[in-house]
Amino acid sequence: MTVPPPSLEALVGDDLGPGELERLRSAHELLLQAGPPPELTPALEHAPVVETGRVIPLPRRYRFTAVAAAAAVAVVVFGAGYLLGGNGGSAAALRTVEMSGAGGAAATLDVFAKDEAGNWPMALTVSGLAPLPRGETYELWLTRDGELAEPCGTFAVAAGTTEVPLNAPYRLKDFDGWVIVRAGTKTPLLSTA
Repeated sequence: MTVPPPSLEALVGDDLGPGELERLRSAHELLLQAGPPPELTPALEHAPVVETGRVIPLPRRYRFTAVAAAAAVAVVVFGAGYLLGGNGGSAAALRTVEMSGAGGAAATLDVFAKDEAGNWPMALTVSGLAPLPRGETYELWLTRDGELAEPCGTFAVAAGTTEVPLNAPYRLKDFDGWVIVRAGTKTPLLSTA
């Protein structure tokens, strides 16, 4: 005796919209036409037996040699990475700009080689500026004829010495100096002589 297949509504319930129910009904009818899948052959009723690999032990006398060789390779790879990766040092500055200000404030700006995008990466080291209230910053500017011309970035300082990476995407030879101002003002706190 064969069991009649269940109706689509009994399988999916009545939560579906009319379009979704019709789409499922056509898929259900196709499955009923295809019929049940064929039975497995007796050969496929049980999974085949897979042979496991055989482990070949390393003789004890070679274990120390293998460990020493692995350590030597690790040292060589580390050394090559250290040398090729720039050995953790920084590139040499193309130009160093000294700035000074009132109350013993001072800054050194190292300008490095221009990158592919045309930016001049810089490292600013500043000391003697007072830490500002939260949300307020200092700015580094390029000057032309003693006036602020183009900004090179903002930064905050802590007590003591602060180092800040900045950049300038400008033709530096178009400018005649550098200044540091409190953001929103034009009064230089530090400047090149």
